[in-house]
Amino acid sequence: MKNLSFIFSFVVLLLMTSAASAQKNDTYFVGQWNVLIKGLPNGNTDVLVKFDLKDGQLAGSITSMAEKKEMPFKTVTLKDSTVTVTFDHSSGQVEMNLLKKDEDNIVGNINNQFDLSGVRKKED
Repeated sequence: MKNLSFIFSFVVLLLMTSAASAQKNDTYFVGQWNVLIKGLPNGNTDVLVKFDLKDGQLAGSITSMAEKKEMPFKTVTLKDSTVTVTFDHSSGQVEMNLLKKDEDNIVGNINNQFDLSGVRKKED
């Protein structure tokens, strides 16, 4: 009976730890990120990426600093420490992958072709 109680307690603890870990990943990307996309046909491009939680799900947008045009994300998918988003650009639909590098830095790519790096924007 003690073994059964121990196993049950262990499983409950494991589930709680897993849920806490998932919650932390959900909120990691929330906020604003200054991102540099490298090697685009028109040269390197600075963008502002914003994430927020809507009904418990990640949502957001990307804004080109040069064009000052905000493009909302059509889809946002979070898996482990990577978020994949799609958005419409004048050149067509774009897929962007962002990977947690450390607490305030992300790396990734656009359409699996152009590398990017980003830094969490500090609150003013």
